[in-house]
Amino acid sequence: MKINNLSLKVAALVAGVLVATACGNRQSKKIQLSAGQAMEDVIQYPIPTAYEIVNLINRTGAAYIIEITNPTGKAENYLTEAEKALNLGIYSADLAYVTTYNLKQETMDYLKALKKLSDELHVSANFNVALAREVESNIENKDSLISIISRSFNETYSFLVNNGKDNVSLQVLTGMWVEGLYIATYTTTTSSNPSDLLQIVANQKQSLGTLTELIEKNADAPEIAALLTLLDPIIGEYGSVDKTIDLPKALQIHAVIEKIRNEIIK
Repeated sequence: MKINNLSLKVAALVAGVLVATACGNRQSKKIQLSAGQAMEDVIQYPIPTAYEIVNLINRTGAAYIIEITNPTGKAENYLTEAEKALNLGIYSADLAYVTTYNLKQETMDYLKALKKLSDELHVSANFNVALAREVESNIENKDSLISIISRSFNETYSFLVNNGKDNVSLQVLTGMWVEGLYIATYTTTTSSNPSDLLQIVANQKQSLGTLTELIEKNADAPEIAALLTLLDPIIGEYGSVDKTIDLPKALQIHAVIEKIRNEIIK
């Protein structure tokens, strides 16, 4: 397994994914993830956080959509390491969604699902009783809650890359990206005023490019090569996207990402 530069890059990226505040529609030069640039470029050009995407959706005035997230009861269904890691990412984005919309019971339910999968992946040190108590004591303060959960995710991903679990980290990151785009496209295609939401969806082309490059760096591992196969349809769908999209294109992107998501959560 490639550990040296990839570990640094993934560690930097997941830190950005969970705590960055960069605007999702920033302009970017082409990203070069060479060994000599390591952390610098990844920090400078992170993919948007799950919380960032959901917050942008929330700020458009879009209402919470019931049953859009992956049911927590399905955590029992995931048996392989890949299934658990990908759905840890899915549930991470779902947690961002329910927390941003201040749904208290759902926040606790998704934390429990994350704890289960983290236990089974042996990365559960940060999903412990102390965290649950901290969340419960801040359940009325959304900003504090987001900060607490983001910190815990960041520590968990740091554990992954520092303990030779780079591939698991990439699987989690992929699941999180897929669910974030699924929520964004679902909300866009059901909105009566989708103009701002369309831009959010268009902007995910940049983050997809970053994610794809990171995966390609470690694609000699079969489970990581499988991620490229999984994402190939959405990579193709975004191929014709420039800076903006219209509603018909958003519908096409949604159809593709829904199939990919269903492949993960089945």
